[in-house]
Amino acid sequence: MEAGKWNREELMAALFRETDRVQRMKTPLALILMSVTECCAGRVGACGCEEFFQAVAKRTGRLLRSYDFWGHVGAGELLLILPGCTAESAVLLAERIGLEISEAEFLAKGVRTSFSACFGISVSGGRSPVVVLREAETALRLARERGGGTIQCFGQAEEFLEDEIGEQASLSGQSNRASV
Repeated sequence: MEAGKWNREELMAALFRETDRVQRMKTPLALILMSVTECCAGRVGACGCEEFFQAVAKRTGRLLRSYDFWGHVGAGELLLILPGCTAESAVLLAERIGLEISEAEFLAKGVRTSFSACFGISVSGGRSPVVVLREAETALRLARERGGGTIQCFGQAEEFLEDEIGEQASLSGQSNRASV
C-alpha cells in the first residue's frame, strides 16, 4: 500500500512489527502523533475540507524517509512510525513538519486557509506498542491544550526536551516545546 494512505489498522500492524524489530535489534523507534487544525479567516475548523488535510498529508510525506510508516488515524490526525529514529530526531522532524505546514496558505472552494499542528512524541525502547501509542496520545492531548505549534514529549523523549527547553528559553525567553 502507498505510504500516507495507511489506515489505523495497517499502522497498528506496522507498529507491532517494528516493536518486535526494536526488541530483537536494540534499535530506536519513535512515534509522532500529529494533529492538524485549519484556520479559515480566523475561524479554526471552519472549512472542514478534506482537500486541505490531503495537502497537509502530502507535505508531511515529502519530509519522511522511504521506510517510515504514516497515515491518517482520526479527524485531522496523522500517525508517524519512525524506525531507527531517536527522541532527538523525532523532535527535529516535528519542528520541520510544523514549519512546512505553517508556512503555506491553501485555497480551496474559494476559501483561503492556513494550518497549525500540534505534536505528541513517544519513543518505544521495545516496550508495548499500545503503551507507546497511549503515551503519544497523552502528549498530543497536552500539546493541544498549549496551542498550535506545540511539541509535547512523553517518556524517554522527555529528557532531551528538558535540556532543549532550558537552552531555548535562555536564548529567546519562549518555547513551543514541552515535556510530560
